[in-house]
Amino acid sequence: MSQVKKEKLSNLFICKPGNNKYTRSYCNMHAGDYEVYTGSTLKKFATLDTYDYNEPNLTFTTDGEYAGTLKVLRGKYNIGGHRKILIKKDKNINLDYFAIILQQKFYACVKNGNVPSVNWNVNLSKIVVEIPIKHNGEYDFEKQKELALKYKDIEKKKKILLNKIEFLKGIKVRILEKQLDKIDISFNELFKLERGRIISKNDVNNNKGDYPVYSTQKGIYGYINSYMKEGKYILWNTDGLAGYIKIANGKFSYTNIVGIMIPTNKYSIDAISFEYLKYYLEPIFRNNRKGRMGINGKNEYSKLNSTMIKNLDIKIPIPIKDDGSFDIEKQKEIAQKYATIEFIKQDLYKKVFELTNIMVV
Repeated sequence: MSQVKKEKLSNLFICKPGNNKYTRSYCNMHAGDYEVYTGSTLKKFATLDTYDYNEPNLTFTTDGEYAGTLKVLRGKYNIGGHRKILIKKDKNINLDYFAIILQQKFYACVKNGNVPSVNWNVNLSKIVVEIPIKHNGEYDFEKQKELALKYKDIEKKKKILLNKIEFLKGIKVRILEKQLDKIDISFNELFKLERGRIISKNDVNNNKGDYPVYSTQKGIYGYINSYMKEGKYILWNTDGLAGYIKIANGKFSYTNIVGIMIPTNKYSIDAISFEYLKYYLEPIFRNNRKGRMGINGKNEYSKLNSTMIKNLDIKIPIPIKDDGSFDIEKQKEIAQKYATIEFIKQDLYKKVFELTNIMVV
């Protein structure tokens, strides 16, 4: 094993902001052949007739759904306002190596909110990394290159395995059999959709109480001394880990990145199992979210607002009795089968995820 040296990122790179003047209108007036990289790394923003950089550099997105995403840029290019560029201070720094070892660290520094963001001066510059060195103390460029190739190969294999697991998790198992009597009801006729309100951590800390606050986390955001709703309701994440569903019961509040399903009273909601609806709807919601995806929510920033849900025009099959009324016992039975299948899938995923998180050095 080669020697390594621990360095703060500020000792290795100079961070420069992108050029805010490169708006879409400016780029349209100065169109050319040289790409402008801004917030997203997945789609082209614009091109210019001039370029600011003509050498490889490491860059990262500063805000938005791709905040913290690193990319090595090569060729002749420009940097827009939602991206910053890291210029190496030493010629023996391998950019591909740093793009790999820094990515999870950058994502961990993303400040979530209405607009996720990362800040170089606040935390990124203070990140400490290990860099291989030679016996004379110089950074070992060839060792970094070797490790980068090794990591890329490992990540490729991990991605193949994780994609298979994600595919398994995304399969919508349909337990309803053909011989079951059922009726399809419209989601849009069953519920109207509302969004929560902004509740900050300070609000929670300054108004502590007994009533839970739900946010985009899978658990509870905090407890306060007031509540917005009382009763049993279905909530879904509109942002962040979009599409996940929670069932809330009792007195509670919910933030602006959570939506709530309010029964329209067109159907007897007491005869419909919320647990059944959760297991039926959640895969549909998760499969139709938009934004930066991650593995099991890791590094994910996606959205699924009420308009997107309404446009899906979802039809929900509800088991019925011989007299045509909703069969809630059959719904509960099916929900329990869904729960068992989900447990098996999650257990399998957990084992694979633990395996793929092993760091090879």
